[in-house]
Amino acid sequence: MLQLREYVPLLKTGVAELEAYRALYPSVKSSLFPVFSARPWPNASHFEFTLRKIRETIEDHPFGFALDSDRYRHGGKRPAQDEFDALFDERLGYAHYYDVVASFANATPVLLPTANADVLIRQIGNAERLDRGLIIHQRRDATVPLSRLITRLPPLPHDTVVIVDAGWSRNYLDLEAWAIPVIERVVAALPEAEVVVMSSSFPDSFTHIVGDQEEDGTERRLYAAARQRFQQTDLTFGDWASTRPSQGGGGNTIPSRIDVAKMNSWHIFRADPDDDPGFPELDTRKNRWRFGGYGDSLIRSDDGEPWWIPSPCSV
Repeated sequence: MLQLREYVPLLKTGVAELEAYRALYPSVKSSLFPVFSARPWPNASHFEFTLRKIRETIEDHPFGFALDSDRYRHGGKRPAQDEFDALFDERLGYAHYYDVVASFANATPVLLPTANADVLIRQIGNAERLDRGLIIHQRRDATVPLSRLITRLPPLPHDTVVIVDAGWSRNYLDLEAWAIPVIERVVAALPEAEVVVMSSSFPDSFTHIVGDQEEDGTERRLYAAARQRFQQTDLTFGDWASTRPSQGGGGNTIPSRIDVAKMNSWHIFRADPDDDPGFPELDTRKNRWRFGGYGDSLIRSDDGEPWWIPSPCSV
């Protein structure tokens, strides 16, 4: 599934994330395999609006179609929320969810977590009938240990990808201590599977930055440690791009901020909260830095306009 794909970003289907993906060069999109966590579109009456936005953005590029569990039973009176919640119905192995995946010609299902073995087996059957492979996403904070349960299941689809997602932490040792044993367990059970090593260390605070500053990023360090340990395993790098777990805010105005991805760090450009010139001027002040990685791919879209990751896109 991931042949010739160099990077697996885990993204929400928010306005900013879809716009950022849309702005990438076609050649860059061809090197990515994004996994989008679908959620109801802001103020949309029906969930179909989210599906339409994904189709318009992804076009014919392959992607993983996940559900954003943080938005399950999130409240709201619009039908879109009820339609979204219905996708979490376990009956017939989440049949409604797999019907939605099937409505895309280029979507791969992501195994929905459940401790019910019968439901898992039915899901595998649904994925087999789709014949597009299967993504198993094991998160560090998950209550269902999918990486253990899959060892007791019938044979998985021949094209199975396991995402070992160490989650978010600014403490690298937390990420490695969890990820390496999980990768070892997956490799022992599924030696032929493709494994994505994923994590996020995107900064959780920027109040100490006025101007610009580099902040460490440990996602590549974790991937390198896994490659050194599991040299015979088919590993692919993944991360959460410029996102982190949702945080409550104090309601204050957020100053303009541009986040530029480097190989092992983030270069953060942040305006003075008391003298915010706005994104265009902030972009000028950073003198058009050019870096490798995902951020560099966002610098310019096909029409030549600048595209960076501003602060509203990063939460």
